[in-house]
Amino acid sequence: MQSAPKSRLETFAVIEAVANRLEESPPLLRRRWSAEAKAQILDEALSPGANVSAVARAHHVSPQQVFAWRRKAIRSGAIAILPARSEAAAQSFAPVEVAHENGARTNGLEIVIGDATIRVGSEVAPAFLTEAIRAVRAA
Repeated sequence: MQSAPKSRLETFAVIEAVANRLEESPPLLRRRWSAEAKAQILDEALSPGANVSAVARAHHVSPQQVFAWRRKAIRSGAIAILPARSEAAAQSFAPVEVAHENGARTNGLEIVIGDATIRVGSEVAPAFLTEAIRAVRAA
C-alpha cells in the first residue's frame, strides 16, 4: 500500500518573523579620530617599553585599532620601525675579577660600573642588589 503524494507546501510550516528588536536598538556611532590624535597615540604606543594595550585603554581605543593604525603608518612610510636588536647584542657581560686578600674568603662584594662602585655584604637580598645595579646603570 502506497500513500498519496503530498504537495510541498503541506510538509513545511511557514514562520513569519518580525524584526522589531533591531528597529528599537540604538544606532552605533563610529568615532572619528583626527590625524593629530592618532599620531599622539601611536607615539605613546611606539615609545620603548610601552604596552600597546595599556596605551589603548588610556585613550579608550581598542588595541586592535592601535595596531591597525601602526600597520597603516608603517606601510605608508609615515613611521619607520628600527630592526630589533639581536639577542646576542642585547646581552652583555661585565668582566669579573675575584680578589682574595692573603688567600682568605671575603663576605662582601664590590661591583664597579663605570665610575660608580657598589659594595655589599653577604646579607643583601638579591632583588635589592638587582635594583641597585639597574639604578646605577640608568644614571
